[in-house]
Amino acid sequence: VPESSLGLVAPFALTHREAPKAARLWPHDATTGDFRDSPLARAALTEFASAVRTVKASHAIFRSPSLFSASAANRDRLRHFFGEVATEAAVGAKRVWIPDGIWDPRTAITFATELGVICAIDPLVIEPGQPAEMFYDLPVTELYLRIAGLGHAGAIRNERQEDLAALIEHYESLPITIAFESPQRWADAKNLKKVLEAG
Repeated sequence: VPESSLGLVAPFALTHREAPKAARLWPHDATTGDFRDSPLARAALTEFASAVRTVKASHAIFRSPSLFSASAANRDRLRHFFGEVATEAAVGAKRVWIPDGIWDPRTAITFATELGVICAIDPLVIEPGQPAEMFYDLPVTELYLRIAGLGHAGAIRNERQEDLAALIEHYESLPITIAFESPQRWADAKNLKKVLEAG
């Protein structure tokens, strides 16, 4: 793939206490996960950073575990993790944080800006009653849109694609990365490209 076109997801030993179901796992114990600092977590970060540099990834992606709340303790842990452990220099790429759904998007974006990381958002997932334009005045210098297509088994509807295209056009002066994680991600990406070209 072209240089700076991949984003790599950090090992679960850095972000999750519970191990995924897999035949081979990263070394982990009771001290790893949830953005905690430990010898095993540091070792995983070193290997992750090596992979980031090897493939010349554009982004290093850190996904919060489910129910990782916006508590004061968790905020302090994130400050330490991104400020002293997984710094941009240590990782070798821009860092993207994917907060859990229990974080309010604007709160998460403001906090990510304080941490010096990019906050991934899904602008197609909004609370009932919230306008689609709620993302039009974000205090950001770069956007990372992670489109999950929650609740949809098929391709994203055309009107939702148009909402996404309008948001992209609104921030056209900023760097924007779009990562589709929807069930029909390839079709969704191609459809978005057509909507943008038609606009």
